Amino acid sequence: MTLRSDARDNRDRIVDAAEQLYAVSGLATPMSEIARRAGVGAATLSRRFPTRESLMDAVFARQLDWWMDAVDAAENAPDAWTALMTLLEDACVQQAHDGVCADLVVRSFLQGVSFDDEKAVVRGSVERIIRQAQRNGKASTDVAWDDVVLLIEANAGAARLTTPGAEGRARRLVHHFIRSFAAR
Repeated sequence: MTLRSDARDNRDRIVDAAEQLYAVSGLATPMSEIARRAGVGAATLSRRFPTRESLMDAVFARQLDWWMDAVDAAENAPDAWTALMTLLEDACVQQAHDGVCADLVVRSFLQGVSFDDEKAVVRGSVERIIRQAQRNGKASTDVAWDDVVLLIEANAGAARLTTPGAEGRARRLVHHFIRSFAAR
């Protein structure tokens, strides 16, 4: 169903407001505050987003293209180990730059059920990259998808810290993980 232009504008303003407020106040931002910032009433907000989770998913959907493109580039890179290292570092730095991204990638993508098709694509690609790096003798034979998830979740926690230097922390964290992923 195609939305009327005014309904589409309201939806976009709601998602914009949520994205801005989540960045400042976190995912627990009251829906009433989001409606107020978007300039819509509570009924309009609940008509477009009947649950808090549906709104969070709409915000994350805007970020999903970056994740899908990064995974696609990694899978098409000539060296699987370098591609894996680059993908992990870029993902962690992306989270460090965007606190909303840090929380939503874990909540909506890794732990949620809203993006199952995309998650299957990402998981399949990352697992193929890992297997190729293992066949090339560069990745440890015990590295698995769950290790990548653990890194992204740990980095999300680090990205929530408000002190300066989030990007540097993200790079240090990913390099510790990468060393543990390397073949010994």
